[in-house]
Amino acid sequence: MTYLPYIVGAYSVFGVVLAWDGLTPWLRHRRTLRAIRRKGERAAAKNKRRDGA
Repeated sequence: MTYLPYIVGAYSVFGVVLAWDGLTPWLRHRRTLRAIRRKGERAAAKNKRRDGA
């Protein structure tokens, strides 16, 4: 009786969950920064239109 498939599966699941847990905050941070930049660009364009009109 060997436990090799169980051990390999358990470590594989652990690796996937660990990678996902590390990658998710990084992706969320990038998305948030992009949203902040876009909001700033929209505000600058709005101010430019208001000042030019």
